[in-house]
Amino acid sequence: MVQIDSPKAPPELSQPSLPQAVRFFNPKQKKILAASSVVFLVILVLSSLAFYFWLTSFKNSLVDFNISGPTQSFSGETVTFVVSYWNNTKQILQNASLTVRIPQDAVIDGGKTIQNFDLGSIGIGGGGKKTIEVALIGPDKSVQKLEAILSYKPQNTASNFENEASKEVAINGSALSVDLKVPEMVLPNTKNAYAIHYKNNTAQVFRNVSIEAIYPDGFSLASSDRATAKGDNTWELGDLNPAEEGNIAILGILKNTQSVNFEVAIGVIENGKFYKFSQSSSQIGLVAPPLEMDISVNNQSTSAVNPGENLQFKIHYRNGSGAALSDVVLKAALSGLMYDFSTLRTTGNFDGTDGTITWNGGNLADFRSLPPNASGDVEFQINVKSRYVMRTFRDKNFLLQVAAEMETPTVPSSLAVKSLSAASDISIKVNTKAELKTVGYYFDATLKNSGPLPPKVNQTTTYAVHWQLTNYSNDVDGVTVKAVLPEGVSWLDKKAGAGGATLEYNDRTNELTWNVGKLAAGTGVLLDTYEAIFQVGLTPSINKVNMVVPILGESTLTGKDAFTGNDILTTAPILKTDLPDDPGVGILKSRIQP
Repeated sequence: MVQIDSPKAPPELSQPSLPQAVRFFNPKQKKILAASSVVFLVILVLSSLAFYFWLTSFKNSLVDFNISGPTQSFSGETVTFVVSYWNNTKQILQNASLTVRIPQDAVIDGGKTIQNFDLGSIGIGGGGKKTIEVALIGPDKSVQKLEAILSYKPQNTASNFENEASKEVAINGSALSVDLKVPEMVLPNTKNAYAIHYKNNTAQVFRNVSIEAIYPDGFSLASSDRATAKGDNTWELGDLNPAEEGNIAILGILKNTQSVNFEVAIGVIENGKFYKFSQSSSQIGLVAPPLEMDISVNNQSTSAVNPGENLQFKIHYRNGSGAALSDVVLKAALSGLMYDFSTLRTTGNFDGTDGTITWNGGNLADFRSLPPNASGDVEFQINVKSRYVMRTFRDKNFLLQVAAEMETPTVPSSLAVKSLSAASDISIKVNTKAELKTVGYYFDATLKNSGPLPPKVNQTTTYAVHWQLTNYSNDVDGVTVKAVLPEGVSWLDKKAGAGGATLEYNDRTNELTWNVGKLAAGTGVLLDTYEAIFQVGLTPSINKVNMVVPILGESTLTGKDAFTGNDILTTAPILKTDLPDDPGVGILKSRIQP
């Protein structure tokens, strides 16, 4: 009988330790396990740090900062803005400051468009407000922008933070308005009416209101029903009450012949600066002048003349209206101290009380009825006085003027004026006269001379030479006097007189130069003669015996008339040993002796 053993129970295994378990991994599995462990630890550390910084970080979004105020205003209207700031963080805000930037052209007390405020520390839950009153200025429908910056340092951080805020305001009209009304068409060289209307469109009072005009080229103000302030283009209105309005009527003359632009602006003056709230402009159309006139003298449009000169004036006129003009009158007013009215020659009627020559239908048949497109000339002549009229220091820079005006009551129906007129004028400058005189002395009161008289061969005789300058009506710039010392004459470098210090001698060229510079009008007339004195020595040679010899060559003065711009040139003759201005010399003591 075969005996079969009963099966045995498997042996009981114990739980392996981690080192034991690791021994079951192969080397590759061990590397993966180590790397995964490192990654897990890094993620754990970073997550912890991120959570910490999230808990402790500063959030400037919790600082409430904004600008409140109107979204639109008149240009120039004073409005109020409030800049508010509140600390909703868990830290004190240290070294806080506020900067408010206001548009450049705005009006604000003190004139500062950048406002800075030191706020110190802002506590937790604390804050404040700053009120800004400002008048924004800009064109209608434009947008003006206020900007603000809040700077601070949170207590528990090392960094500085900034919050920004802004407020846009639309300009809707102007607090002060101005309107310019001009004629639809105007005549050149005639007085035309213009109207300026102004108004305060708000319920507030405006101080120091002013209106400024920008005139077209060629425009001149003839009159205004309200006095101008500085110049002729500004009207100071003072205080303008709520809804107050008014008008300024002016008369002006335009000399242009093309369409031009006329502009006026209204605003206030603060700290000497004009703040322009609004402006108005109008285009002016000019019609071709129906009457034309121009003046020439000696066949030139302008010139500078000398005393004693004859002036021949011609006034040319033309009827360009397309219609016959009746009862034409032409007047020419002459003004100027240097006119010699005793020499006037004219076919017109002369009124000596006001210096006016008149031509009309009584002395010129064409003026009874001047046909369309007809033209002609009237002429007269007069002399400039031969002597300058100089009684005071104001008698200088003489002008000779002619102002002519032509007028007729005949007006074409297309022109809305009471009469037609044309004007023209001319100004003529009178040249100054500068004089140079060369005077020599042996017996001189300023410089003592020596040597034989009459002069002797090979012996030196000294002489004192005076250069004397006179100048009449205009200043002369860049004045220089020059002369050359003749043969046998030497420079002794002895100088005197008011101008002696600016004498210079060139021993290579033997040329003497007096650098006068500016020579004032009235020198030698209302002022003393300007003079330079110097000494020269004459040592004659044997070939000069019994001769009267020169001691200074011809002297030349040059310069430029400061008023007329013309060059000045005058000379003085050679000075010889006969010395005509020294009574102690004469011809007997002037000839060279052996």
